[in-house]
Amino acid sequence: MLEDHGSAGEAQCCFGFQIRSSYPFRFLRNGGGDSPLEVLQTTEQIAADEATLLYEWTLPDREGAVNARLYGAHGCFHFWTSDAGWYRIDPAARRIEMGEHDDEIRREQRLWGIPAVLCVKDRGDFALHAAAVEVDGSAILLAAPGRFGKTTLALAFHSRGYRLLTEDTACCSLTTEPLLFPGPACIRLRPDMFTGRAPAGTTVAAVRPDRIHLTINADRKGDGRPVPIKALVFLRETADSLYLEPVKKSEALPDLWTLTFRFQTDAERRRAFQDLADLATVVPVWNLYRPLQVKALDDVVTQLVETCTR
Repeated sequence: MLEDHGSAGEAQCCFGFQIRSSYPFRFLRNGGGDSPLEVLQTTEQIAADEATLLYEWTLPDREGAVNARLYGAHGCFHFWTSDAGWYRIDPAARRIEMGEHDDEIRREQRLWGIPAVLCVKDRGDFALHAAAVEVDGSAILLAAPGRFGKTTLALAFHSRGYRLLTEDTACCSLTTEPLLFPGPACIRLRPDMFTGRAPAGTTVAAVRPDRIHLTINADRKGDGRPVPIKALVFLRETADSLYLEPVKKSEALPDLWTLTFRFQTDAERRRAFQDLADLATVVPVWNLYRPLQVKALDDVVTQLVETCTR
C-alpha cells in the first residue's frame, strides 16, 4: 500500500515539475513548476522482477562503494542503490514510487538523480552533469565530472549572494530558448571544505564522513521557474593562472557528450547529439582554467560574472 506523510501544502517544484506528494521533502522550491510529477512512498516491496538490467555501476563514497543498478521494461524503470533502496519509475505517467528506507536524506537526493532525470527525458528535455548559478536573471552552467570543484565554486557564488540553481544535475530545455530548470535546493559539501558551521543561507541537514548535506534556506532558494541559460563553462585545472577562453561548437561537443545522460541506442545517441549540438550553437561555451584553491574563489567568481554576462 502507499503511505501518506504529512499534509499537502503549497505547490513545490524540482526540475520544472510540480511535485504532487504528501511526503515532507526537504529540498524542493515553492512555485514555478508546470508539469505534474507524482511521488509516493510505498510499503510494498519494489523489485525489478523480469525487467532487463540496463546498467550497473559503482558510486564513490568515503564510507565504501555504493552500488547502483537500473532496470527497464515496457517503458518503465526500476532503480536501486545500496545506500537508498528501490524506486519504481513510470516516466510517461509522471509517477515515481519510493521504497521504504531509514536514510531519508540520501533517499531524497537519489530521487532527484536518475529517477527524476528519466522523467525529464520523457518530457523531451535533457540533463547534464553540471552545477548552475543565477547571475542577473540568467543561468551560468558549471560543467565537469566529479572532483572538479563544481560544488565548491557553486557555493562560492551562493556565498556572494547569487542564487544556486542546482548543484550537480542541470536539466535543460531548448523548446523555445535555452532554459535551465532549478533543481533540489541542497548542497553536498566535502568535509575538508566544512568549517563546522553552516555557510550563510544554509542549514545542516546531515553530517556524514563523505559529505556535509546542506539545505538552502527558504529566503535564498527562490522558486522553480525556468531560468534562461547565458553561458556554459567547462571547469579545467591549472597550476597558478586564471583565465577563460571561448570554445568552438565542434570542440565543445566531445566534452558535452561525456556529461549527458543517455541510453545506448541509436535513437538515443541521435537525440542526445542533436540536443548538445543545438545547445552549443545558441549558448556561448567557455573553458575556465583556474587553480583549485580556496583563496582563488573570489577572483574566479568575479571573472566569470564579468565575462559570461556581457
